[in-house]
Amino acid sequence: MTYASTLHPIGLEEGLLKKLSQETTVAQQFWLSGYLFGLATAQETEVAEPANKVLTILYGSQTGNSKKVASRAAKAAEVQGWTVQLHDLNNYPTRQLQQEKNILLVVSTQGEGEPPVSAESFYQWLMGPRAPKLTDVSFAVCALGDKSYLKYCQTGLDLDARLANLGAKRLADCVCCDVDFETDADEWYQRVLGVLTQPKSGHANTSIPAIAKSGRVQTAPVFDRHHPFEAAVLEKIQLHGRGAEKETWHFELSLEDSGLQYAPGDALGVYASNSFALVESVLNAAKLDGSKPFAWEGRNLPLAQILQSELELSVLNRSVLQQYQGLSGHTELDNILQDAEQLKRYLWGRNVSDLLQEFPFELSEQQLIGVLRKLPPRLYSIASSLSFIPDEAHLTVAAVRYQFKDQQRKGVASGFLADEIRVGDKLRVFVEENTYFKLPENDDTDIIMVGPGTGVAPFRAFVQERIVRGSKGKNWLFFGNPHFETDFLYQTEWLQHLKNGALDRLDVAFSRDQADKIYVQHRLLERARMVYERLENGAYFYVCGDKNRMARDVQHALLQIIQKVGGKSPESAQEYLQTLKKQRRFLEDVY
Repeated sequence: MTYASTLHPIGLEEGLLKKLSQETTVAQQFWLSGYLFGLATAQETEVAEPANKVLTILYGSQTGNSKKVASRAAKAAEVQGWTVQLHDLNNYPTRQLQQEKNILLVVSTQGEGEPPVSAESFYQWLMGPRAPKLTDVSFAVCALGDKSYLKYCQTGLDLDARLANLGAKRLADCVCCDVDFETDADEWYQRVLGVLTQPKSGHANTSIPAIAKSGRVQTAPVFDRHHPFEAAVLEKIQLHGRGAEKETWHFELSLEDSGLQYAPGDALGVYASNSFALVESVLNAAKLDGSKPFAWEGRNLPLAQILQSELELSVLNRSVLQQYQGLSGHTELDNILQDAEQLKRYLWGRNVSDLLQEFPFELSEQQLIGVLRKLPPRLYSIASSLSFIPDEAHLTVAAVRYQFKDQQRKGVASGFLADEIRVGDKLRVFVEENTYFKLPENDDTDIIMVGPGTGVAPFRAFVQERIVRGSKGKNWLFFGNPHFETDFLYQTEWLQHLKNGALDRLDVAFSRDQADKIYVQHRLLERARMVYERLENGAYFYVCGDKNRMARDVQHALLQIIQKVGGKSPESAQEYLQTLKKQRRFLEDVY
């Protein structure tokens, strides 16, 4: 007998499901589906209770997303009767791994295949020669990443393969989750728990989790990634002076009546739209009719509208190329996919229209939609404190513009904000918590902030927050940009903070104002003794901005300072910096 055969007549079923869908939250719907599935399968299955009901869940997180998934998995496991041990890999004793029985591992990947800071030590240990045999361990890995990077979810894939090589048994294949990770991650841990947890004597575990106990459905709107808030644009200001080569905009958004809360260090997710010109270019290259309607997430929308607001057109990634090559069969495209360096060169600067023109193939509308990635929101560090400026969120956005084959191109979100958005318009936004990039809990603690260019955004929020708190800790900012006269972002504010003591020190590096280029790392080296003394006294060190060059150069400068002033060997300096990272006193928000 199947579960479907036990349902009431179809009319009652549809009415009941419709009522439930309207009166429950997403979390409650997800729990209910798993609960009903458990009831159904319990009628069919008679198996023994697992001998070991202890489940270890490990996570390695940079901004907090892996921690969110791990915490949700832990709650779901506890509902099913498991005793859960939840550990941040930053603090997990590696010697304990061999003693575990069942492990769920959730880990993100930073940039091109690097583990998050909190998982660095664990990753190096597990991939190294001292890792033990794990023949008594069962495991499953959830990898978080971003498909725009070539080494998508590489850290999770590496750990999954290594655990298997050490003899551990997979409970499920590794799942790779893109930036819109919630659904795939939830399905992953429910599937794994289904493998692990077998109801005893045919009776399902019917304990109702906390989300379903209240008996009342919350009716107030909850705004999140899937239900963004429409925030009115209150102000839009060009931050650069006349004649500047750069273009950076300051936006002030109203969060009034949204209920949205954020802390300094968090980000605001912004949903943008592709330009009409790019949509037209894609439609022309594909030889498709943009007015043709298609079903999209419960709505019938014209193809052009789906392309403009729902699918990513301005950036290509490996997955899109693989799917398109599978349909088109282009040998040359397959050759590009097989060569990592050639693939990297091909992806730079190209958009979907370029792909369709360079490798023509007669796609149907549905095939085109199926190949493309859903347009992800762009995340911007919030440049204001909610305590200092209630009901608002401020953003600092650099317009990305570049040349490709004599054509002027622009970033999808920054171009949308710079060119299309005006005061009075509304933006679809949500708050993305950055769990670790936070101010010290002790307001007497000193902080050192390194934020060139738009990397200064979260530090504007940090200083505002410390003013409201009446913090006694010293605030030291390093800021850099090409020119003093045109590129000193928030100059008036910083100088006022310096005057009234909210900033203890302000060191600036304007790289093009003299013959020799001077960057923030050079200013750090000039202040080496004071930087080291503050670290020795417990200061937190923050870096925000460019990941590929600036963040690497700043970290190298800091190692030099530790060696020179601290009198340490290169190896000891590395250990010192690693200790700062593990203590979460060296924190990065880089991109």
